[in-house]
Amino acid sequence: RLQTDMQHQDHESKDVRLDVLVTDQAGRVYNVEMQNADEHNLGKRMRYYLSSMDEHNTLRKGETYNDLKEAYVIFLCNFDYPKQGRLLYSFHTYEDQDRAYVLPTGAQFIIINGKGQRDGQSQNLRNLAMLMNNGQITGSEPFDYAQKKIAAINQDPKRRAQIMNYETRLLEREQYGWAEGREEGISEGIKVGEAQGIKTGEFKATLASIRKNIAGYRSFGISDEQILKRLIADYGREIDPQQLKQ
Repeated sequence: RLQTDMQHQDHESKDVRLDVLVTDQAGRVYNVEMQNADEHNLGKRMRYYLSSMDEHNTLRKGETYNDLKEAYVIFLCNFDYPKQGRLLYSFHTYEDQDRAYVLPTGAQFIIINGKGQRDGQSQNLRNLAMLMNNGQITGSEPFDYAQKKIAAINQDPKRRAQIMNYETRLLEREQYGWAEGREEGISEGIKVGEAQGIKTGEFKATLASIRKNIAGYRSFGISDEQILKRLIADYGREIDPQQLKQ
């Protein structure tokens, strides 16, 4: 199932939209997410997605905790969140003093870093990394199928429109997370701007323009470092470079 909405009964709780939700023949549940921008909150994001999966998909009413299904939260990233240079990261819950003991929660968090080192990894993982980077894969039946599906979707105007809508939702989600996580910095920026004689309305208008520029640059795969250089060149006279970096 693609683009699954998880709506909480508590209207003050944050709803989430899962990119891909899969249940295999053994009943194990997998949530696969695409993540294009590093918002520095991946661990907490994965925790929240797991809680949403558990609430809606892994335990039916009347069942006991023994019936709780195994759950996997998998993030496909085009950046190295743990910053160890690896392609695959897998996380469990360990006992602090005896790391040989893993708490049997039945949950696992997996991060695939599409830019990571592929040596020593399975051929399937290497192929997945190639697919994430638009590489051409030969000699693998599952990936041949995937590439044919991708080509068929790209040639189908209706399906292509659905994918473009999905990509827009991804971008909107990243923009929302970016804005939500920086409100404190924005408030501080307004104070500094006022101290420099910049009106609040003007500052907010400039900030809105900057946000649109950042979203546009990211959609074309431009790195944060390059984006910052462009923002400093365009707005450095109005806004302090450190604030632009925030």
